Amino acid sequence: MPEGRDKTDRAARLLNVLFILYENPNGVKVAEIARQCGVTVRTTYRDLDALEPVHRVKIWEKGTKRGIVDGTFLPPIRFSLPEAMTIFLAARLMVSYSNRYDPNIASTFMKLNSVVPPPLRDQIRQTMDWLQEQRKDEKYLRILGTLAEAWVNQQTVRIWYQALGDEEASERSIDPYFIEPAAAGHSSYVISHCHRTNEIRTFKIERISAIETTSEAYVIPPDFDANEYLTSAWGVVAGGEAETIKLKFKPEVARLFEEVIWHPSQVVERQPDGYLIMTLAVSFSEELYGWILNWGEKVEVLEPEELREEIAETARAMLDVYQQNSDL
Repeated sequence: MPEGRDKTDRAARLLNVLFILYENPNGVKVAEIARQCGVTVRTTYRDLDALEPVHRVKIWEKGTKRGIVDGTFLPPIRFSLPEAMTIFLAARLMVSYSNRYDPNIASTFMKLNSVVPPPLRDQIRQTMDWLQEQRKDEKYLRILGTLAEAWVNQQTVRIWYQALGDEEASERSIDPYFIEPAAAGHSSYVISHCHRTNEIRTFKIERISAIETTSEAYVIPPDFDANEYLTSAWGVVAGGEAETIKLKFKPEVARLFEEVIWHPSQVVERQPDGYLIMTLAVSFSEELYGWILNWGEKVEVLEPEELREEIAETARAMLDVYQQNSDL
């Protein structure tokens, strides 16, 4: 792990040192701790000195070996194997969707690593090693951390936000109501009350270029329920009232839609000829539009007619592009 990590990253590294010590009850050489953490021996000595004041853990010394004094450190909680697997899979999902180093995810793996059986522990350790090699987006982590803190403390934040079609970012004040990840877009979103529009709006966190916490407090309305708000959404962007959308899939992909629940409202019906009809009650959004196009010629929009025409128009435009290129 590079030396230039921030304070949050150092906290994650301290946890790593802590669990390396925990996994070696007979002690471990300082040089080995440094190797596993990817830092210098000098840095590791400083980390070991910080464990007692930061984590209230006493360390014994014997030559170049260090270990935890018996009775001074206990894992905070024990998980059953299914519980540990659930956390492991959830953290893996976060890693695969973000494709960036996040010290908070690393910290989760480190804590989990101390309370699971050896085979799963080995997999967690490999994931931790791989995670530390991923790129780190300091700006994104800072903005996400500020939003999370404002959400918990219910403080209005001032953001500079550049919507997809805008040439530059515009300033606005928002009250964070909920933060939601979206695996499909490899992004996270904050559902907020926007002071400019006086409406609940969804903002993609990756499009926030700067953020400031204000001293203004707010209260999340007691009738706001993020789960209910997102019920009609395909993804995280609610686009209005739900409408009935009916899709027809070819036999070669029909089984996929019997295996996967793409949306809570879906109803699938296999036809005698092998085709599958999927009926959804969702609001129209660009996310849904892109998902339908992703299936290409294997799907046909049956209704509503407006959506059917839009997809057909896009298909014709795509054909024109390829026909033009083939003439060159």
